[in-house]
Amino acid sequence: MTHARYLVLLLLLSSLAVAEVKIVSGFPASSFTFEYGDWYDNWGIDRNYYGGPHGFLPNLAYETIGDNKELAYRIGEWFQENYPDKTERAIAILKYVQKWTEYGYDSDNVIRDGIPQDEWAWNADEMAHAFNETTGVKAIGDCEDLAFLCCTIYMGAGFETAMVDATDHVALLIWLPEFPNANDYWDIPHDGRDAGWIWVEATGSSNPLGWTPPDFEDGGWTAYPIGSSQIVPEPQPSEPTSDFTDVIGIVVVIVLWIMLSLLRQRRPY
Repeated sequence: MTHARYLVLLLLLSSLAVAEVKIVSGFPASSFTFEYGDWYDNWGIDRNYYGGPHGFLPNLAYETIGDNKELAYRIGEWFQENYPDKTERAIAILKYVQKWTEYGYDSDNVIRDGIPQDEWAWNADEMAHAFNETTGVKAIGDCEDLAFLCCTIYMGAGFETAMVDATDHVALLIWLPEFPNANDYWDIPHDGRDAGWIWVEATGSSNPLGWTPPDFEDGGWTAYPIGSSQIVPEPQPSEPTSDFTDVIGIVVVIVLWIMLSLLRQRRPY
């Protein structure tokens, strides 16, 4: 094989190696990368921090709906098929989540690379796969984990949802103005409707649907409407937050430069 053919083959293999690094990142929550002191999933969402463009609130909700719907959404579809009355369905979903989840602190239950995580958010499908109705195993999570799980299940069951960002707390609202027993009916600004959102609080095993905890009855929190089960923004996977691909590219350039230098030295004059 001539030197030119060796060079072409090297270029081809190098390009395939770089392409493979990008392909690996194409599935929701398939991998995690540690950068700048936080863990990011392959959608580029920071699992350790709630705010900002890469924070988990409300971004993590979109990993388990739309084209990415899986187990949690299917649970919601089951409730829609088996509970034709919408009010009964809403109550049954909250009771279901309360039955199969248990509140726990992240620092006691989430460890990455041997280090307990003071803050960590699981998406709805990760929570749904963590409990097992056959063996009786419950999923453990804190407020945002339970809220994300509820969000996707309710959407699969045909409800409109909104994630609640309150002081040191995350919860869920669903649009159900006909519900008779809520202690508050909330109005989200600029949604074109009057009050009719009710609170979903899954952090306690006996909290009833529509009960807004006293700490949040005065408002002062933010609600992020996620959409309906029919209208869902499509999330786009982010490029890996790691610079690993750039490193490979630099290495390839260096190798090619060395190869070209060797070819020049061996060229007959």
